Amino acid sequence: MINRLCFNIIGRNNRHFINPTPFNYIQRGKCNFTTSTNNSNGTSLKGCETSLLQTHHSVLNLSLDQLIDMHKNKQLADLSHVPTLDPQDVFINSELRLGEIEVYGFDYDYTLANYSDQVQHVIYELAVAYLVDELKYPAQVKEMKFDPNFAIRGLHYDINNGFLMKLDYLNNIQAGSIYHGRNQLTKEQVTQVYGSMQLKKNYCDQYLKAMCDIFCLPEACLVSDVIEFFTKANYAFEPRIIYEDINKAVSKVHLSGSLHNTIIEDFPLYLKKHPLLGEFLLKLKAHGKKLFLLTNNSFYYANHGMKYLLNDQISKGYGDWTELFDVIITQCEKPNFFAKGRPFRCFDPINNRFDWNEVTDFVKGKVYVGGSLQQFTKVSKWRGRNVMYFGDHLYADLVEPSQREGWRVGVIIKELETEVEIQNSPKYRENLSSLLEIEDIIKRCQFFDGDKKTQFLEELKTERYAKRLALKEPFNQNFGSLFRTHSTGTMFAYSLQRHTDIYTSKIENLITYPLNYSFYPSRSYLPHEFKLN
Repeated sequence: MINRLCFNIIGRNNRHFINPTPFNYIQRGKCNFTTSTNNSNGTSLKGCETSLLQTHHSVLNLSLDQLIDMHKNKQLADLSHVPTLDPQDVFINSELRLGEIEVYGFDYDYTLANYSDQVQHVIYELAVAYLVDELKYPAQVKEMKFDPNFAIRGLHYDINNGFLMKLDYLNNIQAGSIYHGRNQLTKEQVTQVYGSMQLKKNYCDQYLKAMCDIFCLPEACLVSDVIEFFTKANYAFEPRIIYEDINKAVSKVHLSGSLHNTIIEDFPLYLKKHPLLGEFLLKLKAHGKKLFLLTNNSFYYANHGMKYLLNDQISKGYGDWTELFDVIITQCEKPNFFAKGRPFRCFDPINNRFDWNEVTDFVKGKVYVGGSLQQFTKVSKWRGRNVMYFGDHLYADLVEPSQREGWRVGVIIKELETEVEIQNSPKYRENLSSLLEIEDIIKRCQFFDGDKKTQFLEELKTERYAKRLALKEPFNQNFGSLFRTHSTGTMFAYSLQRHTDIYTSKIENLITYPLNYSFYPSRSYLPHEFKLN
């Protein structure tokens, strides 16, 4: 049996192994194999030196010295032939045939309306004012300013310990991406609290709050800033209470109208117009597609924004944006809309009043408020996979209609363009290539033993740490990429793949695709599968 294993591995000149255990019995030195008719496996072993080999390095075709020399004399890989990605492309999770889509629905915020970064500053400032003026937080809190470079979306806040962190899809905390206030925690500090760098699912469900959309950025920053202030001032506080107060303050900013009024007063500062938005919607209508708007915003606010964004782009065919949409639903209270919801009511924007009659049919040009997914399906007769809905919030916009009614869903991720541009940069590609080479040598080095191997392995780990930082920091110095940790996808990326059909940076990116186009996802590989490029 030992002879057979030796022949199968070494005779193939293969660097990959299946079961390492039998190699503990391979004898050190060069073994010569000859065929034999005296045994059942057709081989015999002769000419082996003595002393047992405790590692696999006899099958690596390289000595430790050769491995070290190869690493030290490595040359930069030529990546000029590797294609880059289009930052404005549409990316596919699930096969999607646009020819089957008869109805297109849209959220407003960060879907049809693409806000500038100035909106985040306004949310932060208004929330701070509420904390001080209404909840009587210390006056010094008003001196805080929003830091747009601190957080990314997709983070989780631990209301039990007051930690803001980035998780992968297995609930592992990315080292160097967990903060208490503005203080970065070490691995030792994290494991002292949680026992390891991986959180238990029950703990995540009970204590972690996900921050999934761009509107969460000022909230994440404010939570960390207040905790930092309270900690330095030696104020006793409960992390859960801090979170609840700030969440209440941010919600008040959205619901009170103060944010919306600020945006309406200066659309050029807060809203980014794109000339292709109107053209894309006109293309859908020209091909007989039905359109609907489904937003939590009031009609007053959405109407002002849509007029600014669209009316000059659709003036040749339509007098007003409302003529473009077959159904307009505002103040729908997602995600409750997708569960029990409430009855639809027809709203008269001219007289600013609601109708008392039951809504049994959607009339084009009318405005509706409230409602539920079940009622929407019943009244509109639009069902299942013939409906495509776009939003920016995975959980509030997309998960429920996909699971409950089978809608096809697409998510708009504003940050995607920047992420792809960074990945396309020569420096990022060079660092990624170096990291992969280092990690490959680390795997192979572990099959050797001795002091030289130990020293070389530590050097490799130091190099790997430096390369990981070089790949993380271009996205965000504190938390890195929205989509991945050092080695795996983030919890956000996992949810994105699981719950959405396509994703892109803005809705207009779809304009270049024919409306009978079929999106096919690239083949995804499991760790044990061979990758063909």
